Order: sequence, then structure tokens, then C-alpha cells
Amino acid sequence: MFNRNTNNEPPTFILAAIKLKNAVAYENAGKYESALTAVEEALALQTNYVDAWLIKGVINSKLGKFSESLKCYDRIIEIDPQFGDAWRLKAAVFTSTNLHEKAIECSAKAVELDPANLEYRLSLAIALQRLKRYEDALNVYEDAKKQRPTDARLDYYIGLMWGNLADYQKALVSFEQALRLRPDFTDALLGKGIMLARLNRKEEAKECADKLLKTKGASENQQATKPQSVNESIRNDFKAAQNRLRTKYSSN
Repeated sequence: MFNRNTNNEPPTFILAAIKLKNAVAYENAGKYESALTAVEEALALQTNYVDAWLIKGVINSKLGKFSESLKCYDRIIEIDPQFGDAWRLKAAVFTSTNLHEKAIECSAKAVELDPANLEYRLSLAIALQRLKRYEDALNVYEDAKKQRPTDARLDYYIGLMWGNLADYQKALVSFEQALRLRPDFTDALLGKGIMLARLNRKEEAKECADKLLKTKGASENQQATKPQSVNESIRNDFKAAQNRLRTKYSSN
């Protein structure tokens, strides 16, 4: 039931949502301080507003205020311990501050809360690779494959891992499996071509290159196939949270 008021004003949760909608618009425009002000106004109206704490954490991370960001995610976990995105974003903050063991713990917690979430598993696998725990990372990928046996991205990511370890034959097998599952997977085709070249199978590598040249945007795909840097991976985690909020709060 809404609380009655004589001025026919909207209830506080609606007012808070409007404030947060403004915050998302400011954040989208790169006006982070204005966005934080709007978030604080939303939280003043609804102290347990999970989405407001989430966007506050993301903005603080963008501003390099990592301790403040962690406080936001911890507050979300106090409100809702089952909120997987808070654990995933905590992992991103720990990664950005080179606390990789803590990042793994948080990523593992996110997977525990939502085992079916592929993005959580991928974040965990990447975190494990940063500490060169490749066997553990491979186990995470294999568990994901049991859930998503036809998802070509998993074989692709496994191929990237083997490529980084200079095991070009295993990488080639993984990229070829990805292509069997999805023949139009240009990133996997590029990975296959690179591995063939490194195995000195030049004619086959040239065939892959010719196929890529016929595909629009091949140069962009080449960039996408390069292993992500730590900063790129962190940005992707933040973007996932931002996209969810933008979808929810952006103007129609």
C-alpha cells in the first residue's frame, strides 16, 4: 500500500527511481560527479536501493575510488547476499588493485550463487588464468561446456588460453571445434589461421586469411581475438552492470 499524502506526490520509491534515471543519463554522458549527486539523492529516498548502490559503485570505480566502490558492493551484499553482480564487480575491483586471490574468491562466489550464468564462469576462468592456474581455469571451462555443449564461445576461449600458453596444436583443435559448432564464427576462424601459421601450415593459414578477407569487418575481428588486457576485462564487467541499468532506467 502507498503511504497517503495530501499533496498527491508520487511515493518515495518512484521519486528514487526518477533520481536514478537521471543518474544513468549523467553517467552515460560522462558527467560522473553529477551522476553521483543524483545517486545520493536516490539513496536519501530509498536507503536499500540496490540499483543505486550498484551504479554508485561502478562510477566510483571509473573515478579510481576503489575503496568507495567496494563499500557500495558490500552494502548490496548486506541487502541481498544472493546478488551475483555485486560479487562479480567486487572481483573486478580486486583485479584492478592486483588482489587476484580475492578476485577469484568473489568470482567463485558469483558462480556459486548462479551456476547457470556463463558470464560469471568466464570471469572466474579469466581470473584463474591471471594467477597462471591454467588447470583450474580449464576445469571451469569444462564445467561450463557441460551446461552449454553447443556454445562455440567456450571452445574459442579455451583456444585463446592454449594459444597464450604456446600450445598451438591444442589451440587449433579448440578453434576448429568452435567452427564446427558455428561455421560463421570469424573470431575462431582468425584464431585458427594464426595457429596454422605458427604451426608452419602456411597454405591452410592462407585459406583462412582468404575467407576472412571476404568477411566484412575482418580487421575488427582481428582486434577482438587478441587476449584481453586486465583493464579491458574489468571494463567489460562494469559495462555488463551498466547495460542492465541503462535498459532499466533509460528514457523511452
